[in-house]
Order: sequence, then C-alpha cells, then structure tokens
Amino acid sequence: MDSQPPLGHSLVSAQRPEYFRKMMKENPTERDPSEYDGEDCLRNDRFLPHALTVANNSYAWHASKLYLDVLGFGVNETRILSILYEYGELQAWRICDILSMNKATVSQSLKTLEKQELIEIERRREGRFARPTKKSEPAHRKIVQMARAREEILLKGFSEEERSKFIEFLNRFHRNIPESLEYTEKHFLNKD
Repeated sequence: MDSQPPLGHSLVSAQRPEYFRKMMKENPTERDPSEYDGEDCLRNDRFLPHALTVANNSYAWHASKLYLDVLGFGVNETRILSILYEYGELQAWRICDILSMNKATVSQSLKTLEKQELIEIERRREGRFARPTKKSEPAHRKIVQMARAREEILLKGFSEEERSKFIEFLNRFHRNIPESLEYTEKHFLNKD
C-alpha cells in the first residue's frame, strides 16, 4: 500500500487515516516542508487555523457592531476596559502583551476611552498607567453581561468538561504559535 493519499483527499480523510498518523511526529518542527506534498490542497473544513480565523472574524465583527450600538465604542475598547477591571491598572505595553494587540490599536483605544472619561491615565516616573474610572462602571457591567450571555449561547450543547477542555486546547494552541512562526521563518523566508 503506498503512503500517498489519492488526489482529492485530504490527509485527514476517513478513507486514509493511516496516512495522517504516519505524518504525525513527536516533534513536528523536525519535519521537512516537502513531507506535506502528499496533500493536494488545504481542505478548509478540516484546517483548524481557518476555522479559528473565520469564527474569530465573525465573532469580532458582530461584537464590535453590538458594542458600538450599545456602548458607543468597539470591541478593542471593551477588551481593554475589561482587563483594566481585571488588573486594576496597566501600562500600554502590558495591555499589548496581554491582549496580543498592536501598539497603534491600543494607543488609539486608550485615547477613545480617556476622551469618554472611562479611564484615566496617570503619569509616573515608571511610565503612564491606565485605570478605569467610576464613570466606566455601568459600561463595564454591560460588557460583562453581554459577553457572558453570548458565551453561553456560543457554548450551548457543550458539557462543563468540554468547555474546560476547549479552553485548555485553545491555550495550548496559542502557546505553540511562537514555535510555528520559527518553523515558518526557518523554512520559508528567503534569507538572502
């Protein structure tokens, strides 16, 4: 039996699961990119990064529209305000780090929140620190209500164990991103 799946079948095809198992290695970073040549195309219905990206884009777009309509600011501001309530006060670089957001987006969102008097920025010797104001409390309560209600609907049909595992899997996926980027740079970026 050859080790290549027939054309038109993905690596995860139910008809050829042994091919997929052979492809898996203990350390996938040791694989040569040519080992993926047996796959004739990406089947987006079976490609996890595609599913995550589509789900995130849809969720973020609808959430941003909802927050703009209800609160007068978008999803970036809600994310920042939420973590300020979680941490108390943060510097912009730390917000970027926690939320995986770029500096320009965080800076613009902080300006929006400060202009609406929902946060205050204190300048100290160590830098500038943002923290929520009393005026932001009603908006924050509304964010929590909307976010938790939407989460419950999105996870409808998931058991408690499945919810816990889902978050665990996403966190593990996220921790693997730096290694994935290193692999891509090593094998696909032109070093000339």
